[in-house]
Amino acid sequence: MNTLRRLLDSPSRIALLLGLACTALVGSSFFVQHVLGVEPCPLCIIQRFTYVGLAVVFFGAAYAEAHGVAQRRIFMLAALLTLAGLGVAAYQTKLQLFPPAIAATCSASLSYMLDTLSVTDVLAQLFHAKGDCSDASFKVLGLTLAQASLLIFTSFTLLLGTVLLRRRVVA
Repeated sequence: MNTLRRLLDSPSRIALLLGLACTALVGSSFFVQHVLGVEPCPLCIIQRFTYVGLAVVFFGAAYAEAHGVAQRRIFMLAALLTLAGLGVAAYQTKLQLFPPAIAATCSASLSYMLDTLSVTDVLAQLFHAKGDCSDASFKVLGLTLAQASLLIFTSFTLLLGTVLLRRRVVA
């Protein structure tokens, strides 16, 4: 308990650990893709880029002055990115739990996709990933990658919320 309290009292340490975690997650995603041969879907690619962005933001927060205004703003940016990743992971989890009856094709024009799909769906199609977003066959510790990512983004959100609220009281 004392160790956890010391960790929460050091936002720079939290940022460094979360940056390392994001780096490890991106490395793991490349391992799953290139060594295990599991093709990522467009939503997986978006989550991968979110983790890359978060790694950069967290390392920036670790470098910023502890308890300073810049570090707080960087943590707020991290919270926004984390919520975006949470939304994508939740949407993919929904697709895996309730797969669409007809799979969408990638042959539609960009203007048609912009008229009929959400922005995240259009971005997902633009990455040209080959995997099926509703495929739930690959699991780690009993969770699909989307479910694991949802759990990770939820944990990040709760931790960032704790850091931001705690810093507001301290500041």
